[in-house]
Amino acid sequence: MKIGFSSMVCPAWDLATIVANAAKFGFQGIELRGLRGELHLPLLPDLARDPQAVRRQFSENKLELVCLGASATLSSKDPRTLAQQKGVVTEFMELAAKLGCPYVRILVGEVDRRDNQRAALARIAEALISLAPIASRLGVTLLVENGGDFPGSADMWFLIDAVGHPAVGCCWNQCHAMTIGERATNSIPRLGNKIGLVHICDGTFDEGGALLSYVPPGEGGVEIKRQIEILKGLVYDRYLMFEWPKLWVDSLPPPETILPKAAKFMREAIDAKQPVLTAYKGDKNAPRLASRGAPTQAA
Repeated sequence: MKIGFSSMVCPAWDLATIVANAAKFGFQGIELRGLRGELHLPLLPDLARDPQAVRRQFSENKLELVCLGASATLSSKDPRTLAQQKGVVTEFMELAAKLGCPYVRILVGEVDRRDNQRAALARIAEALISLAPIASRLGVTLLVENGGDFPGSADMWFLIDAVGHPAVGCCWNQCHAMTIGERATNSIPRLGNKIGLVHICDGTFDEGGALLSYVPPGEGGVEIKRQIEILKGLVYDRYLMFEWPKLWVDSLPPPETILPKAAKFMREAIDAKQPVLTAYKGDKNAPRLASRGAPTQAA
């Protein structure tokens, strides 16, 4: 597994500062979720004007531009809104292709008034089916992140399975799943290889599952170490992308403070010896034959 962080951790940094500090703190990749206040990345001259320069900037620092994060959703009942959102997703995918970025991440969205979850999921799936050939042509994978009105893994499994295209996958955020009491032991095995990217975020929750506050990884209720153990068991070898919503919650500690802690925590969790995940204290199927010793020389 590799580690990275989202630019929402550091909304005031420009691209050069993000890249320099990612290398300094031991990260391997970056997800761009806005840059210096601009969330619609295709509008940024720094990215669109000279994509080759951006590629060189990352490669010279031995970093990967892993994902472009868009605010787009595909759940609206209004045809004009849905068409506009599909246009946004296409713009992000075209920019990602120019930058050599493998993933574009969108939000799963919310259910409109006088709508229901089944209808909304079907509509999202239909929109993704229409976008999948574009993603495939551009060499980009479109990832849908759980959250909003669809925080659980069952809905995400249905959505990605209904689309049934290798250019569409899941960005999994266990912190969102915890708002409905769903633990990683259920979520991750259910989704398996449908997961293209994992967002690492920790928080504290009340008894009803409401998120009370964001905390550094390992200090909240998301059980991130357990999550990483399960991912290791599934031979997940992609990115753990640290999220810290400083972009939305200005009172959170600054990136200079949280990023070294997050890098250390994630790297130690990845490097930790994998426990034996079994319901038995011993192996009930252990061989009962006596071990064969080394052959002896005949006299």
